[in-house]
Amino acid sequence: MTGPGTDSARGLSVSSRSEGAHTIAALSGELDIASAPALREQLLGLLRPAASRLVIDLSAVSYADASGLAVLVGTGRRAGLLGGFLHLAAPAPAVAEVLRITGLHLRLDMFPTVQAAITSPARGQLRPDGKADAGTGIGAAGPVHTGPARGHTGRARRAAGAAELRPAIAAVLMHADAWRDADPCRRFTPALDALAGAYAGTSQAAVTPAAHSLLSVLTRQPLTYSPAVAATASRLRRLLNPIAGPPSPEANPCTRHRPERPGPIGRRHAAMTGGEPSLPGFRL
Repeated sequence: MTGPGTDSARGLSVSSRSEGAHTIAALSGELDIASAPALREQLLGLLRPAASRLVIDLSAVSYADASGLAVLVGTGRRAGLLGGFLHLAAPAPAVAEVLRITGLHLRLDMFPTVQAAITSPARGQLRPDGKADAGTGIGAAGPVHTGPARGHTGRARRAAGAAELRPAIAAVLMHADAWRDADPCRRFTPALDALAGAYAGTSQAAVTPAAHSLLSVLTRQPLTYSPAVAATASRLRRLLNPIAGPPSPEANPCTRHRPERPGPIGRRHAAMTGGEPSLPGFRL
């Protein structure tokens, strides 16, 4: 085992170590649209043809949204192209729920512990006993981590009142064009329109549900990275501290195909995935 290395993204820290043929990356903090670009650079920088078996420890991640999880999908795709795989380990309940809401629990291999993620073969590979692996999702791997996320303060934050929310909502609406530019499928448009209507209305009681509604979409649908969107979304979420709602039954975002652009793996891209192919039902 080699010594650990540590790096940090905005609101998220990353430590890595080698264990046999595997690289273990432990994340701590919030895996969201604000931390996604830097995290993508860090994770792709860990992958090489001779080191393409990556295990990501999610036990200390206290929050994730669809844009943050898109980084894991793109990283898994790159690991596969290098002849390896990506395994997720020990997601806390809130993160496991977002994986379920987005449907990514069916596409990413997830295990209850880091050790289980290390010892299990990639999907479709043979186990040490020579038998074919039957699958490595939640059901096959057993129950995932259900304890509190390590590194979380544990302090309950009180719900923000309408007076506190209004400046944060005003910032979102001020950057509505940036939100729309980051959302070519226009999945956020109804929620943005509803938020604008609540903000302009006389009923303060309507403001909080409208803000929660916008953040619920953020949990289900990824956005192309934008500094303005990341900042305003993070500010609003930290005021509301929401719990992700159920997935929309009609959610089936359109996909976009981007040409692969040459460049070093560690290069930061403005787009979330920089040319990774889209997955059905989850835009990258």
